Amino acid sequence: MTQKHSGGGHRRSRKPEGPRGPRREHVSELHPVDEPPDIQTFDEWPLGPDIQRAIAAMDIVKPTPIQALTIGPVLDGRDVIAKAQTGTGKTLAFGAPMMSKIDAARATVLGLVLCPTRELAQQVHGVLATLAFPRGVRTALTVGGDPLHPQIAMLQAGAQVVVGTPGRVLDLYQQRFLSFPWTEFVVLDEADKMFEIGFIDDIKKILSFTPEERQTLLFSATFPTEVLKLARESTRDPLEVATSAGTVPIDTVEQCFIQLDGDDRPMALVRLLEQSGPKDVFLVFCGRRTEVDRLMRSLERASLSIKALHGGYDQAARFRVMSAFRTGEVKALIATDVASRGLDVQHVTHVINYDVPRDGEDYTHRIGRTGRAGRTGTSITFVTPRDERSWREILARTKANVAELEAPRRTGSRPTRPARETREEPSVQPPPRERTERTERTEGGRGGRGRRSQGGRSAQAGGTRPEDRTARPEESKPSTERTQASSPPREERRPRGQERAREPGRTRESAAPAKAPPEDRRPAGGDRAGAPNQEKPVEDRAPVPGPRRRRRGRPGARPATDRHDPDGLGRWGNRAEDFD
Repeated sequence: MTQKHSGGGHRRSRKPEGPRGPRREHVSELHPVDEPPDIQTFDEWPLGPDIQRAIAAMDIVKPTPIQALTIGPVLDGRDVIAKAQTGTGKTLAFGAPMMSKIDAARATVLGLVLCPTRELAQQVHGVLATLAFPRGVRTALTVGGDPLHPQIAMLQAGAQVVVGTPGRVLDLYQQRFLSFPWTEFVVLDEADKMFEIGFIDDIKKILSFTPEERQTLLFSATFPTEVLKLARESTRDPLEVATSAGTVPIDTVEQCFIQLDGDDRPMALVRLLEQSGPKDVFLVFCGRRTEVDRLMRSLERASLSIKALHGGYDQAARFRVMSAFRTGEVKALIATDVASRGLDVQHVTHVINYDVPRDGEDYTHRIGRTGRAGRTGTSITFVTPRDERSWREILARTKANVAELEAPRRTGSRPTRPARETREEPSVQPPPRERTERTERTEGGRGGRGRRSQGGRSAQAGGTRPEDRTARPEESKPSTERTQASSPPREERRPRGQERAREPGRTRESAAPAKAPPEDRRPAGGDRAGAPNQEKPVEDRAPVPGPRRRRRGRPGARPATDRHDPDGLGRWGNRAEDFD
């Protein structure tokens, strides 16, 4: 008989019965075009003489692959979904055909360009304004953070092309300063970023305000699955083109990474900036605004031109920073991902990923800020132990060949040298130095200053006579033995007050160290008594030390009062005759 198990065990969960949920729809990716059309100049398209002159003023001669693939279909009126590497001229790919087809005589919004960030909107507006100027087409820039009234004045002046961010465009539409009844072109630049940062609802509203007969153009460097599905739903029979199979510009960017601790990143960045060339320009990416502010505080003492940029700054400050960065006044710009989409600063030579990007798409956009317009660049990623897993996922997704570098050393430090092989040689001690007459004089006493010899006393204190200072041939022993043999033993210290015993007949002159006899300066006539000049022994008349005297008080100190005479009248001042 089997017993049933009760309580405490793990139950195996049953699968829910009934039909499962909808399966994930498979979305085919954009396939790259192996051979783009062989177009050498822009004159092969009917862009008009004004647009041709504007393009020539930009020093652009030969179209890029993405321009060769999209300019013709846009002129034919087709919707386009284009994927291309960063820095390949996507703005000119949709801007040139759009400006050539817009009628400058109509006072309504005919073209709308939406960008995810204010910096990218400002850059796109600059390119479109250059193309529109020869034809007399007016443009307006509408971004958040700027005063609203100047933007309203530009719209009321009859702007035909509006470039802005989705939030400000929707705000102006709700206030009835902006409308799209006759809009012909709607362009979504860096569409994946706008969908990612939460603009998807605003974009859907704006697209619902435009006519269905519009021409929709989507340009981006990456198209994730969700973004590509939404792009296909918002277009009609689009032309899907791509210029590369991968998402990383391998040819123009040298990719590297450095493994270090999180606290060592600021010093590594400073050393990279100090060891760079005078024409090198750095773009440093951080993951959050707080990280940008923390890094700027740690680099305050560095004597380098460094600026910061993130969404927390007002629009005027952001435009000033970007203008200084484009003109080359700034050595390094520390920014968040607001600077990773579409910013065209061609002189950027190094991109530093201070924080590892979140995914492969962000990594692609970050390193795409260098190596633009046919130039070469370098990207360096700081990988901490906390970010190793994310870094491995990025490498697996992008399939890029990234080299590992050593952490930069201190400026001016020498490279480490390999240890030399040392062989043991027999130690040879130098022969003992022979004593010369000059050496003996130096060790015996120099000028009577009492320098101590190796025996512990000077030659003068030891009683060396002048006639004994000359070197003798037999004195070749070491100085220690000679000193110990010649110098008398020291006398023991006696307590204070004890009489010093002296030998009978010993005078003070004989007890003192022997010195050279001084010259007799007395007159030749002898002493006062008329006796001949001769030295008389001086007896030791030092008194016997008695009891210690009482120490006197300080001058001006108050004398101690007598206990027998507290009034100070004298010892017998209390007698009656003293008061008569």
